[in-house]
Amino acid sequence: MSRNEIPLAQSFVLPCGLRLSNRIVKASMEEMLGNSDNQPNEYIYRLYQRWANASFGLLLTGNVQVDDRYPGIMTDMMIPSKDKIDIEKWKKYADTCQSHGTPTIVQINHAGRQSLSGKRPLLERAIAPSPVSLSFGNNLFVRTLQQLALGTPKEMTRAQIDETIEKFVEAAELMFKAGFAGVELHGSHGYLISSFLSPKTNRRNDEYGATPKDRIRFLLRIIDAIRAVVPSTFAVGVKLNSADYSTGGLTEDEAYDQIRWIDDHGGIDFIEISGGTYEAPAMAGSEDSRRSERTKKREAYFIEFAAKVRNTTKIPLIVTGGFRTREGMNDAIVSNACDFVGIARPVCIQFNLPQILLDPTIPDKDARALQYDIRGSSIFSLLPIPGGRSSCATVWYNWQMQRVAIENREPDPTLSIHGKLLTVLLEKTKKIIPFFVLLCALWYASFLKEFILKSYE
Repeated sequence: MSRNEIPLAQSFVLPCGLRLSNRIVKASMEEMLGNSDNQPNEYIYRLYQRWANASFGLLLTGNVQVDDRYPGIMTDMMIPSKDKIDIEKWKKYADTCQSHGTPTIVQINHAGRQSLSGKRPLLERAIAPSPVSLSFGNNLFVRTLQQLALGTPKEMTRAQIDETIEKFVEAAELMFKAGFAGVELHGSHGYLISSFLSPKTNRRNDEYGATPKDRIRFLLRIIDAIRAVVPSTFAVGVKLNSADYSTGGLTEDEAYDQIRWIDDHGGIDFIEISGGTYEAPAMAGSEDSRRSERTKKREAYFIEFAAKVRNTTKIPLIVTGGFRTREGMNDAIVSNACDFVGIARPVCIQFNLPQILLDPTIPDKDARALQYDIRGSSIFSLLPIPGGRSSCATVWYNWQMQRVAIENREPDPTLSIHGKLLTVLLEKTKKIIPFFVLLCALWYASFLKEFILKSYE
């Protein structure tokens, strides 16, 4: 078998003219490497240098928040106010990602109702299309935690909608000036764009939510506004849910209609198919038991939906989640269910996986992701929080990225969650020991002073 006979190895040209050398995409993951200014730094450069040299056809970065007042987590990459943007950091980020010729697209996002306090005043609430809180369960512990961490969002005014659209535009302009190949709008997993698209979280009665088609207006306005300021050669994609997998949420039929409307509207170079929210995290594989046997054989979580969508749009499709073997990936491409396969978690452990998949000298049975178990994760399924085990796995993969980025070490698939948690606890304890020693010394000095004074009375 030659490399030309591997469907994954075929090149592809996006509508904007961007050429990809193969069909393997490094999908987006939250790197959690932001520091004091939440702009690119030496850690993110080191991590992406590894992926840049891995023979992907395309790199998708992790979340870059368009408004630092509304981050998903405090270690996200964020775009600060204009006077604080360091364009050189973003240029170095782009240069690092594309140092071996792999085009890189930045995923830009607004966390919406899933935003923690961020850099806004403490009592200022997050914003969303409607004041609908997240729900992670009905027990008292979960409800209390949810209210303390997130609370109930504030319904966005039209002025806030306009301002937020402008934030997405400014983000796209910044990425173009920095030298990236494009941007991907994060419209899934319950973030702001996704919450406009879902009937569960968008209960507005105006032009942004009164009808199913109105719910897509926010996204279409962002697309048009970005297209108005970037050249046609700059890629603009969107990540969408195939369904929310929650009661009252977006259904597959509604998601199908949204993709059809986007296709009719134009302006998009690719669509990445995902699914679920953090209330029902299908994107992490927690919905695996619901999938048909045929879907399981095809590996990807959302491949059946993508195959259905293919009949209604010619926009290139990326399917992310579940792919582990060259056979499964090739089947997805050959069947025309999608144009690209997205790989995320496996390449936190195995940075050279694309090279293995594209190597014609390696037989199909061996051309697959490394197999491993996340030691110590099963106990977290007992937590009174939906997706406790999958959330724990997300943290485990983040630790692997930090080993590479911060510690400059190789990933460790044998890493135990219990062991790592103990290590983190000990490290934190070591940091506060001097503080406690100082307190004890001050207390002892005060006691000694009182004792001496009393002895002279």
